[in-house]
Amino acid sequence: MIQGPLAFISSATGLSASAVDVGARVALGLAIFAAVSLALSLLARRGAISRPLGGLVKWLCGLGLVWGLAATLPPADAAAGDKAVSLASLVALWMVARYAVDFFFQKFSPSRGDVRPTRHILQDLSKFLILAVLAGWGLRDILDIQLGPLLTSSAILTAVIGLSMQDTIGSLFSGLLLQIEKPFSEGDWIKVGDVEGQVTEVTWRYTKVVTIEANAVLLPNNLVAKERLVNYDRPASHLRQIVNVPAPVHAPPVAVRSAILAALRRAEGVLADPAPAARLLDIQGDRIVYAAVYYIAAFNNRMAVADAVLAAIWYQFMEQGVSLPPPGRRIVMAEESAQAGATPEQLASLAEVALLAGLGEADLDLLVRASTRRTFAPGQVIMAKGETGSTMNVILSGLTAVTVGDREVARLGAGQIVGEMALLTGEPRQADVRAVEPTECLVVDREGFRLVLSRHPAVVERVRAIFEARAAANHAASKPDAQAEALSLFARFRSLFT
Repeated sequence: MIQGPLAFISSATGLSASAVDVGARVALGLAIFAAVSLALSLLARRGAISRPLGGLVKWLCGLGLVWGLAATLPPADAAAGDKAVSLASLVALWMVARYAVDFFFQKFSPSRGDVRPTRHILQDLSKFLILAVLAGWGLRDILDIQLGPLLTSSAILTAVIGLSMQDTIGSLFSGLLLQIEKPFSEGDWIKVGDVEGQVTEVTWRYTKVVTIEANAVLLPNNLVAKERLVNYDRPASHLRQIVNVPAPVHAPPVAVRSAILAALRRAEGVLADPAPAARLLDIQGDRIVYAAVYYIAAFNNRMAVADAVLAAIWYQFMEQGVSLPPPGRRIVMAEESAQAGATPEQLASLAEVALLAGLGEADLDLLVRASTRRTFAPGQVIMAKGETGSTMNVILSGLTAVTVGDREVARLGAGQIVGEMALLTGEPRQADVRAVEPTECLVVDREGFRLVLSRHPAVVERVRAIFEARAAANHAASKPDAQAEALSLFARFRSLFT
């Protein structure tokens, strides 16, 4: 049944029966290989198997088909096609080795923790060595080229090339040692010499680092191996920070240390474990220097946390009456005035603010001294929709317009506030606010408002009332989830201030 079609093809094409038989065997093998490849590709796309495993199984099947074809050919045909079989075997062996190395490193090498594929120098080196062995085998068996005399005759050329590529070869072996010893991994924040950044890739020659300014720096591996290396993510991911804080010599250390600790405990970004600490660092003629010691979770967040820590210390010092020491030497040409407090008109405007109702003049004056006053010309933007911020504006005098898109929704004057939702919850601004006439505002930030909360806990209930009023307004606008939104905003407020 099989010989009939083969004989017909042989007579129709003029080819010998043995050639037609070999062609049929090859076509059958290719069809089987294509079917296996398609099935494995579908399994890999569905996630049933990994791509390296699918490639390994596919090319093992291809190698088995090549060797099976060679074993079943008649001796005369096998001898005639010996070189072709050897070439096909070498190609299949290379693909098997390549996917086997990828599968091994995917299975047993440490994961980067994300979905991006890794590039390992040992992985590439293993492939290169296998390719070199297979290439030498192919040159000897297929082209009858002996490698021994060839390598001996090119020893001088090899020496010249080696001397001219000393730096490249040094970087190559340094990169190999870095991969073996693993002093850092991709994603770690490191410092090499005067370069600080996050490792994004390690290649044969370079270690790629992205700095905090988002600049990519390529460091030669031999330089990384020679320079002093600091890994900020090992042995633990948290990082200790120290800020020096000056205090006057007359302030008792127990009061200053307690103020610094209170500020560290409430500053955003400071870890509770390990616990922050305050240490007396140095006693000088005009000041005492303390060290505020705290820990942060991420290296790239250190500047934002330092800002929060210093601001919290300033407010805490002001609240507890600890003044910052003046310079050691200064020439005063005129009488120095203290920081301006609130005028009676400003106190009257603040007393009309519902959020601050019931606060005494001393507390309102403290809030003014902890905040800053700004004046806006007519048409000037006070705040813009969508921007983030942690301040609110108390209108001391003048008139403002609140707009959403092209529609004016409200006008606010003295004694009213704008931007309180951003301060209380951290959410983006919901509207644009512009000055209609010359307007003076008291700009209160989150730490200044925290002073009010610490001295008057009843303000918390007024904040809850603001959120409930917002929920009622949203309910009137047919938003059934408004109450849940208000509760969520109040929970966010509690997480920021308590």
